[in-house]
Amino acid sequence: MDNQQSTVSTSLLRKDYFLNQKVLDECFLRQDEARESWKNLLTNIDKLGAAELNVRQQELLKLLQENGVTYNVYGESNGLNRPWLLDAVPLVISAVDWRGIERGMKQRAYVLNKILEDLYGERELLKKGIVPPELIYSHPGFLRPCDKIKLPGEHQLILYSADLSRGPDGKVWVVKDRAQAPSGMGYALENRSALSRIVPELFQQYQVAKLGGFFNSMMQALIQIAPQGKENPRIVLLTPGPRNETYFEHAFLASYLGITLVQGEDLIMRDSFVWIKTVEGLEKVDVIVRRVDDTFCDPLELREDSQLGIPGLLQAVRKGNVAIANPLGSSILENTGLMAFMHGAFKHFLNEEPIIPMIATWWCGQKKEMDYVIDNIDTLVIKNIVRMGGFKTVMGSRLSKAQKEDLIRKIKFEPFKYVGQEEVAFSTSPVFTKEKLEPRFTVLRSYLVASKGDYELMRGGLSRCSPEKGSFLVSNQDGGISKDTWVESTFTNTVQTGVQSAPDMKRKAVLPSRAAENLFWVGRYTQRVIRTSRFIRIVLRNLTQKGYLGNNNDTESLTAMLKTVTHITDTYPGFVEDSADEFNNPLGEIHQLICNPERVGSILFTLSNLLKSMYAARDRWTVDSWRIIDDIENIKRRIGAVEPDGIRHVFSLLDQLTGGLLSFSEMTRQSMYRSEGRTMYRLGQLIEEILMELAQYKSILTQRREESAEFQLLEAVLLSNQNLSSYRSVYRTSLNVAPVVDLLFLNSLNPTSIFSQLEGLLKYTKSLAQKSGSTDDNEISRLAFEAYSQVRLMNIDRLIKVNEETGHRKEFDEFCGTLQNQITVIAIKLSSTYFSHTTYQSQSTKDGFQFEV
Repeated sequence: MDNQQSTVSTSLLRKDYFLNQKVLDECFLRQDEARESWKNLLTNIDKLGAAELNVRQQELLKLLQENGVTYNVYGESNGLNRPWLLDAVPLVISAVDWRGIERGMKQRAYVLNKILEDLYGERELLKKGIVPPELIYSHPGFLRPCDKIKLPGEHQLILYSADLSRGPDGKVWVVKDRAQAPSGMGYALENRSALSRIVPELFQQYQVAKLGGFFNSMMQALIQIAPQGKENPRIVLLTPGPRNETYFEHAFLASYLGITLVQGEDLIMRDSFVWIKTVEGLEKVDVIVRRVDDTFCDPLELREDSQLGIPGLLQAVRKGNVAIANPLGSSILENTGLMAFMHGAFKHFLNEEPIIPMIATWWCGQKKEMDYVIDNIDTLVIKNIVRMGGFKTVMGSRLSKAQKEDLIRKIKFEPFKYVGQEEVAFSTSPVFTKEKLEPRFTVLRSYLVASKGDYELMRGGLSRCSPEKGSFLVSNQDGGISKDTWVESTFTNTVQTGVQSAPDMKRKAVLPSRAAENLFWVGRYTQRVIRTSRFIRIVLRNLTQKGYLGNNNDTESLTAMLKTVTHITDTYPGFVEDSADEFNNPLGEIHQLICNPERVGSILFTLSNLLKSMYAARDRWTVDSWRIIDDIENIKRRIGAVEPDGIRHVFSLLDQLTGGLLSFSEMTRQSMYRSEGRTMYRLGQLIEEILMELAQYKSILTQRREESAEFQLLEAVLLSNQNLSSYRSVYRTSLNVAPVVDLLFLNSLNPTSIFSQLEGLLKYTKSLAQKSGSTDDNEISRLAFEAYSQVRLMNIDRLIKVNEETGHRKEFDEFCGTLQNQITVIAIKLSSTYFSHTTYQSQSTKDGFQFEV
């Protein structure tokens, strides 16, 4: 965004860039003229060349995918976790242009803050006729229960963003306001990080303003609104959950700012305070940064069908016990109809005209304006005053006669719902595609935060471009492409590079119960997939090597292995009922157990649940962990594509899957903070590992078999547990049940033995009991100690004694069953103690109403 120009050429520029170009371009004036602020960037691009820039573009998208940067789209089969799109060419804004934008945006934020304060205060704007009361009272964003509620300090609007673009007059215009829960600032930060890493050459000879200082100011703003001026407040970020379109950003910001990511069910009301349910009990919450629409935040007083909020939240806000940014009710500022009356609001509060112009807007709730809109519908853009009102913005010039007539009928029936806006052709900027530059319509989302009695503007923002040349759609839902935004910096050391803490900001981290549950199941599902994959791989190898294809030559060992597959996957009846169909075509059932994502207990089914839990706990993983998760996603897709007649080719995929999950486990072990989160993750791993091992041993070792069959089964068990080489080096004897059981159960030097894993389970359950001291925790620890003691005192010779008539090792069978029951009880008690989101007692508030939470 620069009005100065300089002659420059680039090999990436084609003559067709200017073909049918009727609007201003941010970079070029004409084919041989570029704006001064873009000159160095074009030179750097030209040095790289089209081929190399194309390689970097692919690397950029790959990095974003590996880092787990996604944007979810509702209603699309591939919409969940859709990769984020970033162009390799940034949007450049000159220092001169930025100074004007900064002045104008601060002015606008000031006025919108005053409007918000007035609408929930004295309502002078309505009394004086500056804003029609019908425009406010008919909008669902005006929340009557929020009347007279005020945040501490002089700002009600803590965070604010606006979409900007250059109009035909060469000036930057405001396209729309975002005041409820502005999104995109986390993506802007990730865009900068990715671009600087993959294409650092573009930054040569540029002083680009840094973004980190904005987030430091954001943290200070949140601290300042804490109730009673609390110096070290507990701040949480409230998210709708993993299926929300910008969930990546919620997790990213929570991690970057060092605050706790929560969902509504993680929070509870008691005595008009908000508390977070953690594995150590309740912790008081002081500030909520919300990413849940305000009407969903309190099902008691607002939208009663909401499952995303906290019943009674508004009562806590009224009493000043919790602060919310942005406050409930701020979505009224996103009322499109307000744009028609903003000039009056500027005059009322500042006696000034807006520095940044707005799109001319006519609200149809006034007859004169409605008639104008209807008479000029061919040249206007028609919008609903409610952003999420279900009405899609339409351009009158693109409607058929019948469509126009239908729209006019709707406007006349409910005129207060609609506005007409001037159709403005905004500017384009170059996007790199097909090894050349193409002009795409571009919108910049800017961000402001309340700071020191004023507002601070992020020196950058989230730029979005249309996915195709000529298209006006720039939203991410429509496939828009994002850009890094460069603001020319005239300073070298005034912008801080990261979030800095206020004095004494260090405080104990908390683990919400829902996050604890997700971490626990990540641990369980990880071990379940690893164990299942290893054993099925061994069974497959035996099936294919022996040519077992239903020719009635099945061996005793293969039959036992196939039955074990059913036991460890819990996919009964499977191979357990001696079905002729299953044993005549075992590869068909095995294919289902590997590749059918709808089959409960299959590898793909469990893997899907694992990935969901990983995404739900995404703020807990490192960047390197996300690269591994991305690889696992790719392996999952490839396994799902394996056809039944290609089952033999699944070996390498199972090897890759097991390797990826082991890498993830090791990465998590090395990088996860040693807190309750790591404890829950390890407990999940240990519980699943023990249960899977016991199911396997109970299936294979409780029955005496013919010598060669027993040898093959013992070898399979040791192989699947990665213990065959240990057995050979330690016991130096042929495979025999007694030493195998000793290695698998009692050997304390074997990290996968039942004894070693129960030792770990006891350690972690004891640590929970010591921290909380609750009766439930002591009971869990007691159960773990009981199982540990039983294994430690087990008599192998007695347990493996065989009934000569039946060949059954009854005591060993019962011993394994008892352990299974004990570990299952431990898992259930952990769940009921730490992961229950609703089992909190009923309570009465001081205001006389009672509710269950």
